[in-house]
Amino acid sequence: MDHTTKTQKILVIDDEESYRQIISMTLQMTGYEVLEATNGLDGLAAAKMHHPDLILCDVNMPKMDGHALLAALRNEQEFAGIPFVFLTGNAGPGDLRKGMQAGADDYLTKPFSAEELINAVATRITKKRTIQKYFESQFDDIRSNIALSLPHEFRTPLNGILGFSQILAEEEDVAPEEVRQIGSMINKSGKRLHHLLENLVLFGQLQLWRTDAAKTSALRKERSGRVGDTLQAIIDDLMVKHERPGSIISTFAEAEARISAQYLGKIVEEVTDNALKFSDRGTTVSVDAVANGTTLTITVRDAGRGMTEEQVGRISGFQQFERGYYEQQGAGLGLALTRALTEIHDGTLSIVSEKNLGTTVTIALPSNP
Repeated sequence: MDHTTKTQKILVIDDEESYRQIISMTLQMTGYEVLEATNGLDGLAAAKMHHPDLILCDVNMPKMDGHALLAALRNEQEFAGIPFVFLTGNAGPGDLRKGMQAGADDYLTKPFSAEELINAVATRITKKRTIQKYFESQFDDIRSNIALSLPHEFRTPLNGILGFSQILAEEEDVAPEEVRQIGSMINKSGKRLHHLLENLVLFGQLQLWRTDAAKTSALRKERSGRVGDTLQAIIDDLMVKHERPGSIISTFAEAEARISAQYLGKIVEEVTDNALKFSDRGTTVSVDAVANGTTLTITVRDAGRGMTEEQVGRISGFQQFERGYYEQQGAGLGLALTRALTEIHDGTLSIVSEKNLGTTVTIALPSNP
């Protein structure tokens, strides 16, 4: 038994005193701190008061059953990430499915041995630690890259806004045509700053939502509407933004994805924006959305400068490559944001890239057949 388990707090909720005492004694002898409750209502109060590291809960109990307790915890962000293991004597396929759909992490079927109990608890606590370490490393990476990229990314558009507005404020004889040009430049800098701030906020929210089962479930219930209706306007706007008319060739299936139109649009906007940003004028970018059964596959291809395998593997928030050789705008959030949005909607993202030959980004999302 690792000594770190002495700090782990387990909440046992069961109305059968004999089972509850046996479980508590077994865990205490193994080194855990144990809290007890005799029904779901008291268990909910104990969970909120003590913030346990794991909950072992019977299904059928007075006042509030296990499923209702689990739903109550998963609906509150502060407690949604606590590992939850059901204890039951009736673990049929229907019961298992109902519990897992509600967000349970595991099932223990009564009667179970002390070894089965200890292994189940250790497995769930180890998994929780692994997830925590992963997010800590991600935030460390983000903090490190923020220090390098954000000062430049905020300063550049702000300098543009301040500099051009100062000209308007101090110069008396600015020609009308110059005023229009300056106003356009201020507007462009403002939009760049606004886009950066929006992406920063969304990226931070996604890091929190990953551990919020209720929020994740709600996101996956959204529907995009017809893909073409959602994406065509975004494609048109990007060609205007980059002053590359006709540079995007697109085909869209008659389908809808299990994601909101807003976030589907965000995914395609970020990936396609990168494709245009890092490819030369005169080349084309293709954006294709193909439906196959219950999967919508979106593929974005460019013939740009590409990335090495190492660079693809290092994609994360605020990570840019070869900035010393290429002037580029943005905090390096595009692909990281796209990956986070895709994964929280139960999708996958893959990148195939070859240096100086181009990049293909493939996003697979659940769809309605």
